[in-house]
Amino acid sequence: MKMGMMSKSGLAAMVLIFVLLHDVMAAESARSTEIKVPVDSVTIYGNDMAFVKRGTAVDLDKGILEIRVLNLTKPILDSLFIYDSKGSLFDWYHHVKTERVREYVEKTLSFDEILKNSVGSEIEVNTYSNRSLQGELTWVGAGRIGILGDDGVLFINRRDIRDIFIYGAETRETKEINKTISIPELVFKERSEKGRHDIKISYLTWGANWKVDYKFYTDSDEKTGKGTLQAWSIISNQVGEDWDDVRMKLVVGYPLVLYPRAIPTPIRRDYVYKAMAMEAEAALAAPTVEERFVSESIGEYCVYELMDRVTLKKGETRYFPIFSKEVEFRKRYLWDTSNGEVTYKIYEIENTLENPWAEGIFSVYVKGNFQGQDRIRYTAKKDRAEVKTTKAPDVVVKKTILETETFPEYAETYRGKTRYARTTYYKVNLTVENHRDEGIDLRIRDHMTSGHRVELKSSTITPRRILNTLIWDITMPKGDKKTIIYDYEVTNWRYL
Repeated sequence: MKMGMMSKSGLAAMVLIFVLLHDVMAAESARSTEIKVPVDSVTIYGNDMAFVKRGTAVDLDKGILEIRVLNLTKPILDSLFIYDSKGSLFDWYHHVKTERVREYVEKTLSFDEILKNSVGSEIEVNTYSNRSLQGELTWVGAGRIGILGDDGVLFINRRDIRDIFIYGAETRETKEINKTISIPELVFKERSEKGRHDIKISYLTWGANWKVDYKFYTDSDEKTGKGTLQAWSIISNQVGEDWDDVRMKLVVGYPLVLYPRAIPTPIRRDYVYKAMAMEAEAALAAPTVEERFVSESIGEYCVYELMDRVTLKKGETRYFPIFSKEVEFRKRYLWDTSNGEVTYKIYEIENTLENPWAEGIFSVYVKGNFQGQDRIRYTAKKDRAEVKTTKAPDVVVKKTILETETFPEYAETYRGKTRYARTTYYKVNLTVENHRDEGIDLRIRDHMTSGHRVELKSSTITPRRILNTLIWDITMPKGDKKTIIYDYEVTNWRYL
């Protein structure tokens, strides 16, 4: 036999040893224990994902143990991490167990239910014909009741009863309800040493999300000024597990994952804090709030951490103020090709704060009156958030294509290769009219047709250009009218 080769008898012996070891471990695995590993911290990202950390210290026996951790939702993306200071893991799985539970629900009884439950009780009835009857309630029907008096049972139409008094009547009752509940659990197996075990578990999960609701308050109706910007976090726990007394972190942005979950399109809602809004309108000022977060930068992320621990049960949503700061604004009007022939009044809010602003709903209040709301994009430090508040039909911008011409295709040599170019010429007219009784600042954004090369030839008013977008910032007195004429060429290439 050559060296390195194994005989059939040796192979059989190894298989036998493996089977025996497997049988021993399987026999020991019957020792199951249930432990609580509470959630210590939750970090919520902007893509419906959360990073959950749990930890506990518990006394365990020596041997092969099957450890069950209740109220732990199924981890995603193979992200589960389990650490045991005195245990060696060799198996884990997620499981959902069901339990029958008994609940007691208290309800208010209807009038018919009170009558039926009061059969045998003393009753006093006054009718619309001014009769007063007393006796024992002996019968209740759809349209009549029966009262036992000295002369027997008297049946009275319920429509004839003006009022009724029942001695000792019960108006509420408690009902017992049996139902089945589902409890998610993590089950892992390990070879355990006897003693105190420090157990830590972390994982990613879907279903947790946070949004930002911005409210800007100003007393100024001028073109520029200052106001108070308040940011509220809206935190929702749809994970399927309870978070009791946890440290909470909110991240502006989210990490890349291999199998991302589709993020639902945000619903345009006004999360109005009614009591605060009413108080603000009465005082013509921003409501007073207490900031609950501290912030820090970690790598590419801005992280907000709640200063106090918080409880958030599954299915719950809570609101916490992130900051309340003074910022500057500029009011102007905006016409953009992508909005059609509609002009909007907008507020530009400069981010002079120490952190970027996450995407969210932005509401504007001027002197306590609601002006409108818009969804703002992620706004970096020193950048500006642009908030559309209302349409402005008395500021009119009309776009007309005066001329368009496509020239014959021609061949040219580029880096040793032949390519064919086709160029199209455009001439555009923008007519701008201010019908308001005041002067305005207007921003016009027009988008040129895209192509491999886009060349602006001329413009009667010089614009600012960002890629294929032309931007004009103009000041218009009341009743003013302006015309902007510009032309450009778009060239596209094809290669053989």
